[in-house]
Amino acid sequence: MNAKLNRVLDEIKRTEDKIAAWQEHLEELNIRKNQLEDAEIIKSIRSMKLGSREMLAFLENIRNGAVPAQQGQHIGEARQEEIMPGEAENIREPEEAPAEREDREDEENG
Repeated sequence: MNAKLNRVLDEIKRTEDKIAAWQEHLEELNIRKNQLEDAEIIKSIRSMKLGSREMLAFLENIRNGAVPAQQGQHIGEARQEEIMPGEAENIREPEEAPAEREDREDEENG
């Protein structure tokens, strides 16, 4: 088979593998984001020091839209670290992170 075609086919395979690794990494990050959001919600509700029946009524009002939600408030990285200490180190690159493309000048001239 043609050497150039083999190189292109090999590069396609490597690229597909890298895309799969990044998609898995993205899925893991989305799961982690949801866990951190859930932890913040739980912490906020528990900080209200409500009794069981009061908490149930409050949550029901939230579901029904009777409690206004403030939008535009973002949790900073320091706040997230306070919620789940040590978790910032768990956000990492996928095992097979895409590498820089090699110089293709040889392929074009060869």
